[in-house]
Amino acid sequence: MDERIDALLADVEAMHASREAHARRGELGDEIAAHAARHTLRERLRGAIGQPVQVVVAAREISGTAVFLGHGIFVIAGAEANIVAIDWIREMRTGSRRHRYESGRLERLGMASALRRLAADHEQISLELAGEGGTVRGHSDMVASDYVEISGRIIPHRSIALVRARVNPFA
Repeated sequence: MDERIDALLADVEAMHASREAHARRGELGDEIAAHAARHTLRERLRGAIGQPVQVVVAAREISGTAVFLGHGIFVIAGAEANIVAIDWIREMRTGSRRHRYESGRLERLGMASALRRLAADHEQISLELAGEGGTVRGHSDMVASDYVEISGRIIPHRSIALVRARVNPFA
């Protein structure tokens, strides 16, 4: 009879220990969820600098190393430099789970800065436009604060999903 009582008490103690463990895991899960809710995509992109990444933008998957984060842009170096408009990123994969909060001193530079640097170097570029806009190739004739003129077309920066060039404008 004592063995059955001891077994019953051991079972009750195990059940109680299991409930406490579940409660602690739930509290930890709540704490992790609350911490994650404070993170931003920009912090995640900043944490991926120097890491291999894959990004889907304008129906294209781009693979390479994240090398620069600017105002509204993310630069990926691979076979060519890819300046990705952050607003047009559909998804991203990286092995890094890191978030970085402190911003770099050049992060205020954006699409216009990248296009101006490429134009100054007389680089041929390829612009992939958002939606069904297609692709425009050529040399920049003029880069304004909110548009670029290339191959006789005036293209607002906000409609550019991706710029491809041979060189990284921020290297």
